[in-house]
Order: sequence, then structure tokens, then C-alpha cells
Amino acid sequence: MRPLKILDRYILKNFLGTFVVTELVVLILATIVDMSEKIDKYLTNQAPASEIATYYLNFALYYGNMYMSLVVFLAATIFTSKFAARSEIIAIMSAGVNYNRFLRPYLYGAVLLTVLSLLINNFILPYSNIRRLDFEARYVKPRDENYQVVQDIHKQVGPGQIIYIKDWNVGRAVGSYFTFEQYDSTGAMTHKFSSEHITYDRETSRYRLTNYFSKDLREDGSEDIFSGYTIDTVFAFTPADFSMDKHVGDKKNSIELEKLIRLEQQRGSPDVRTLITERYKRVALPFSSLILTVLAVALCSRKKRGGTGINIAIGIVLMAAYLFMLRVFETTAAKSTDGSPLFWIWLPNILFAGIAYYLYRHAKK
Repeated sequence: MRPLKILDRYILKNFLGTFVVTELVVLILATIVDMSEKIDKYLTNQAPASEIATYYLNFALYYGNMYMSLVVFLAATIFTSKFAARSEIIAIMSAGVNYNRFLRPYLYGAVLLTVLSLLINNFILPYSNIRRLDFEARYVKPRDENYQVVQDIHKQVGPGQIIYIKDWNVGRAVGSYFTFEQYDSTGAMTHKFSSEHITYDRETSRYRLTNYFSKDLREDGSEDIFSGYTIDTVFAFTPADFSMDKHVGDKKNSIELEKLIRLEQQRGSPDVRTLITERYKRVALPFSSLILTVLAVALCSRKKRGGTGINIAIGIVLMAAYLFMLRVFETTAAKSTDGSPLFWIWLPNILFAGIAYYLYRHAKK
């Protein structure tokens, strides 16, 4: 890396300074709005002040990192617009500095923030999310889990072991229309167990099955069948194996997430696509800072009628468009079976990279 010159230091200092101030303003406003919405729940559920303070530190880390690329874009827009309005960019170009040289310190700053976001996303944020989500479960929405129902669970929970549950209430640990099937190495069914109702006792780790039916299939074709009203038994799996926490991906660092993805792929889990989407998002989102920085500088480096205001207005429209695309394509990546999650997650970056390149070429002229 070349040593930083006066121009580099000046631009980098002002760019990063504008980013820090903008990020702080956004997070303070977000914290005030969030606290005003949740204060009644904190009082009702008697949340300690120390835990509330810790929660908002984790809240700031989560949302600050999530929207870092957009704040980078806004900071680059504000600083460059002011730079252009004071005719400083014209003076720099008149001194023989070409556009690529002018852009370089912005890229230094964007790379620094991208690397920081990658580290936070992949290794720091998951541990922060555990504390943030635990606080929300205890004080913000303590009853929500009791109403979370997972439907049509069909999973492999072990070698040759398949279960099906029509409805499963996560909080109460009860379900309906349960079926357990065991297959041998040749793929032939050796055992089938079904019941109308299933309940898991968290204290004893046992299942209570109601209106059950069991069938053992022998190699000679004979069958052992028995049924009854109620039976308590154990299985080599727990509810966590078939009713995945919807935030489980957020709580795993990237190494743990990779292991979980492989495990869920072996089980044939329908949730694995959501986990893969989370894996790709952790890389794609930080890299958008680079793309949006180039876009912002190219958009604002010319002095315009309307000054800084018109650039900020255009920037906000582009931010809204990027955010909308990010949400739509993230949902598509997680839910749709068409196309790879990698494609859908990177598509907003690809499209905005095209816009950035067009504006960059235009700005150079």
C-alpha cells in the first residue's frame, strides 16, 4: 500500500468522520424510537435497567452493522456533495489529479469498513445476537413462543429415521399426528410408530403419546402390531432436532453455521436454504459498502444546481431502492426453489455495481 499523502489523509479523515457521525445519529434515533415503542413492555415485565442498557449496546451493534453499507453511502454522499459545492474537487482536478487518484482514499475507507463489517458479521455479531434475542424473549415478547406453531414437519432425525408431525407448538412442546419410521440399510421399513397426539416433557426428556399405533416389520414379512391409549417413551431426538429456532442462524458464528448447514442437509431439512442464505448474506452485505461508495462519489463529485440537498435526495431514493431489493431478494433466496441463494443474495450488489460503473464512467469524463 502506498503511503498516504495530504490529499488521501484529508479525504479519508473527512469521509470516515462523516460516517461515524452519521452512524451515531442514526443509531441514537433508532434507539429512541425503539425504546419508546417497548417501554411499556419493559415496565410490565420488570426488565432491570442494567439489562436494558446491555440490550441497547447489542441492538446498536446489530442494526449498526446491518445498515453500515447504507450509512457509508449516505456519508460519502454528504461529504462529497459538500466537497463539490465548495469547488474543491474542481481545484483538485485542475492541479492534475485524475479521477481514479481522487477516488483512491474513498476506497481505502470503504475497504477498511468492509473488513470490519466482515469480522463483525461472521464472528462477533452471533454472540451479541444470543444476548439480544434472549432479552427480547424474556422481556419484549415472552409469550410469543407459546403461539409459534410449526406445520408439516418432515425430517430425517438420524440414520434411517424419518419423522412427520402435522402441527407442533414450540412453546408448549405439544403436537398432533406424529409418525416415526425406521429404515434399514437397504431402504426397507423395519418399524413404524404413529400417534394422534405427542407431548414432550422437558424435565424428564420423555414423550407422551396418545392414541398410538406401533408396527414392527420382520424380514420374513410378518408383523408385530400393538396399539393403546397412552404411552410414555423416549426417542433419540429432541424437539430442537425437528423444530428449528427461527433465529438459530443468527446465533451461530460462520464456523458453527457451516456445521449446522451440513447437519441439516443430511437430515433433509426444509430450513437449510434459510441457513445458506444467512451464510451468503454475511459476505454480500459488507461488500456492498465498496459498491455504494463508488456510486456515491460518482453521483456527487460534480457541482449541481440544488447543491447538497439534491444529492442527498437522490441518495435517499437509491438507498430505499437498494433496501427494498435486498429484502425482496433475501426472502426469495430463503423461500424460493428457483435459482441459487448465492445468486439472489448477490443480485442487488450486481445491479447496483452496474449503476455505479455507469456513473463512474460518466464522472471520469
